[in-house]
Amino acid sequence: MACVLEAPLRMSVLSEVTASSRHYVDRLFDLDPQKVLQGVIDMKNAVIGNNKQKANLIVLGAVPRLLYLLQQETSSTELRTECAVVLGSLAMGTENNVKSLLDCHIIPALLQGLLSPDLKFIEACLRCLRTIFISPVTPEDLLYTDGTVISHLMALLSRSPYTQEYICQIFSHCCKGPDHQTILFNHGAVQNIAHLLVSTSYKVRMQALKCFSVLAFENPQVSMTLVNVSVDGELLPQIFVKMLQRDKPIEMQLTSAKCLTSMCRAGAIRTDDPCIVLKTLPCLVRMCSKDRLLEERVEGAETLAYLIETDVELQRMASITDHLIVMLADYFKYPSSVSAITDIKRLDHDLKHAHELRQAAFKLYASLGANDEDIRKKVSPGRHFPVLTPLGFI
Repeated sequence: MACVLEAPLRMSVLSEVTASSRHYVDRLFDLDPQKVLQGVIDMKNAVIGNNKQKANLIVLGAVPRLLYLLQQETSSTELRTECAVVLGSLAMGTENNVKSLLDCHIIPALLQGLLSPDLKFIEACLRCLRTIFISPVTPEDLLYTDGTVISHLMALLSRSPYTQEYICQIFSHCCKGPDHQTILFNHGAVQNIAHLLVSTSYKVRMQALKCFSVLAFENPQVSMTLVNVSVDGELLPQIFVKMLQRDKPIEMQLTSAKCLTSMCRAGAIRTDDPCIVLKTLPCLVRMCSKDRLLEERVEGAETLAYLIETDVELQRMASITDHLIVMLADYFKYPSSVSAITDIKRLDHDLKHAHELRQAAFKLYASLGANDEDIRKKVSPGRHFPVLTPLGFI
């Protein structure tokens, strides 16, 4: 299959292809292996942070040649590694770049590279695969077309902190529903990833935590398994609770709360368990504070709504924790008039998240008032709950 940019982008880019871009591609065909290697290294330096150069090189046919060199057993390990690095850099450009790489069948080539004995080459292939799989244009099912791939990725988890970080990130982005959860679970994801939660690397811990967050979501089988798994003598729920502490990064607190929420909703943890009542719920209420970033407030409110949705006691507890109902009223104040006057970037950011904030607030209001009439009165129109008028929410 031809490996080209989409027609509109191709036409806009072709007129800007420079002599230097052509020079980079020509050097990939030199008969001297050392000159080819140097050409790839120079190309790597040229494309860093330069989307125009990336698009130029794709149009000129650099990708098929890079993939050819990457797959040749006669190529040196250093050359193959540098090719993987350049391809990863190209993938970090636009979505059209990723589409072009996919058209060139880059995923099978990189997966084949994972069979190499060389760790640096494996890490470079995984880093490129990670970049491609986290792109919204990449179908997640491409990870599951060959049943041996997941098994091999599980085996590579022990190789280095980089393989652990990249593989966990690939899993968390490619786990989109019960079928994917089942495949990963059946390949030993829980057992292989659990010990990464106590890694010395923050990135590894965080990616492992995200894996469990997507694996456990609406999945009783995974949740029931997680509650009984221990690492270094400590059960996973206890580890998650430690990650909820205020001194931990917000990203870690939120993701840990999502894990515990999923386990609670699945029945693996009781709704009156102290780790839910005294740790998870207060953490999620904190995430709704106006001191948090808008994205964090959205995620916090949606997760809290899911946690308390079916339990009246949790609903009552949430309604009286840290003035939550009053806090939610602030979700409808974006974008603010001050933003429009003083900070265009802030206004753009607020506009982008205004709908998400309102949607999250409505979800949480609905969960809060699902079973208790007294709570419903607290969020009735005219008090804290917003009223929709022809002029908007008031």
